[in-house]
Amino acid sequence: MITMTNASNATDRYKEQLNALIMDTFGFTFEKWHDKNLWNDDYERYSIIENDIMLSNVSAYKMKMLVNGRQCEYLQLGSVATREEHRGKGLSRKIMEHIFSKYPDKPIFLNGDNDALNFYLKLGFKPFAYKQPYIDCSLQKGKGMIKLDVTEPKIDGYLKGRTQYSQILDCKNQYAINWFYLILMFGDNIYEIPELDIMLIAKQQDDILTIYDIAAKKPVSFEQIKPYLDFEQVSKIQFGFNPDWLQIDYLMEDYVEEDSTPLIKGSFNLERDYIIPRLIIT
Repeated sequence: MITMTNASNATDRYKEQLNALIMDTFGFTFEKWHDKNLWNDDYERYSIIENDIMLSNVSAYKMKMLVNGRQCEYLQLGSVATREEHRGKGLSRKIMEHIFSKYPDKPIFLNGDNDALNFYLKLGFKPFAYKQPYIDCSLQKGKGMIKLDVTEPKIDGYLKGRTQYSQILDCKNQYAINWFYLILMFGDNIYEIPELDIMLIAKQQDDILTIYDIAAKKPVSFEQIKPYLDFEQVSKIQFGFNPDWLQIDYLMEDYVEEDSTPLIKGSFNLERDYIIPRLIIT
């Protein structure tokens, strides 16, 4: 039997069962994310539970996407997990087909593990490619950028107060997913520029600075941001989102994940190059 659980009907026991499966499969849990009460009803989890043990799960996030400036509804699937001893029994397929029947008209996308690529292709998904936006740019040591601790309340204000979005491809209800990344992956890479009223998630590796996200409450250009960037020996800046709203001329190059492939049932209907914002991928 497949059960659908969302924020309205989730119990503590269900969260324990889910965390046990996710830890067993991926090596992390949603515990800290749950503790911050970030689960909302846009995020549905479909599970098969027997004898008080979760055997398999597929989660579906109802995404309010901006595509060519127009709001569209998509589903993004994630947390596709089955206990090792129950794999090969068709449990994930059964859950996926249940979701397809519930949302027959919605386009669905996911980031699929390469080891399971044939499984997704048989379910009707097709691979698609997106690009990495970047600029060639050298930086001098900037001033006025403050590092934030992930526990600071002002972070929540920035995420809730975001008003600037790409008119190419973006997401309007990314708040809860953004928090997942900040808690699990980027807690040491959060910065504020108070004078511009923005928060950015950025990480430098060698001479490449990746700005994964910018949460801005009002219009701002990259030229306004650049003098504040407190990073040295940078020759290239990559953006983890479509930076058209930053009023900047940027280039696009191939972007390939080592262990996963983006897959979709349907289409984004975009004729120009784009990136799926890195911090909305579940």
